[in-house]
Amino acid sequence: MIFAPALWQPSPINIIQDRKNKVDTVVVNLNDQRASFGVVTAKDFPGTDESFASMVGRSNAAVAINGAYFSTTTLLPIGDLFVDGQLLHGGRMGTVLKMTEDGKMDIERVVRHRTMDWRGHKFVLGCGPALVLDGKVDVDWRGEGFRDPHVTGKTARMAIGYTQGGKLLLVRIGRAVSFGEEAEIMRKLGCHEAMNLDAGASSGLYANGKILVKPSRELTSILAAWVSQ
Repeated sequence: MIFAPALWQPSPINIIQDRKNKVDTVVVNLNDQRASFGVVTAKDFPGTDESFASMVGRSNAAVAINGAYFSTTTLLPIGDLFVDGQLLHGGRMGTVLKMTEDGKMDIERVVRHRTMDWRGHKFVLGCGPALVLDGKVDVDWRGEGFRDPHVTGKTARMAIGYTQGGKLLLVRIGRAVSFGEEAEIMRKLGCHEAMNLDAGASSGLYANGKILVKPSRELTSILAAWVSQ
């Protein structure tokens, strides 16, 4: 067999583990045409949950991270969730990660209590608060409507962001930090924009066939990436 180096392409997925600072980062190349992205919801959503492993396996995701905060009683997310042209839930608070139908990613702080028009987007995942916007630390969790001290106090955290160079970063911070400290970490990782995700018992991170962080509760949604051959 003759090996043809010109046909080989590096994986669009890279895992970086900073054990000293307890930061695990999964990096996905947004510019790699083999990579695609979307939101996977629990079976029979809304009002249901499903294990992280089940959603990953059912969707055949190559990469996945837990989604937004949700009520443990109603199982409804706190923010907007728009998938495949349909608004599945309108939370009308926080910040959203969104991708247009032509693949452009953005993070936007929503106008609280206002119904947003997400037409033209492939998906919208609402959570928050925002951490980095337009390259600058920008944290306003009170203004975004966050009140629960279990959420707003120092804790281990999950976050997502992207760089100007076209890298999507899925991040787990395994030590207790404030939102402001989390924002600084995401900025130092090179994020042009970033937002916080659910954490605690919901913390889940998967890449390249391995669950790096396993949630201890079932979830309502995950953000996933796929890699075509």
